[in-house]
Amino acid sequence: MPSSNGPNKATRNKLSNTPRERGTSPPQRAIQEYEPGQKVHLKIDPSVRSGRFHPRFDGHTGTVTGKQGSAFTVEITDGGKEKTLIVSAAHLRAQN
Repeated sequence: MPSSNGPNKATRNKLSNTPRERGTSPPQRAIQEYEPGQKVHLKIDPSVRSGRFHPRFDGHTGTVTGKQGSAFTVEITDGGKEKTLIVSAAHLRAQN
């Protein structure tokens, strides 16, 4: 049988919660606000399906450039290129 080459290929650990973190995410994480220019870390929350970015960018750090609806636009550098991702607040963590 041929192996799958879908968008979630090889994401068993990225898209699964530890037993202690299973269930719904804290609601304050989903309503968090970020200012343009603020640095954020991209971390997929497996409990939230909407507003997710491609798993390839999991673990990257970027800069918030604005809002698009209830989501945020984030600029990251990937291999020397600037890329813009549209991400919901549940998948972002502020850099301290």
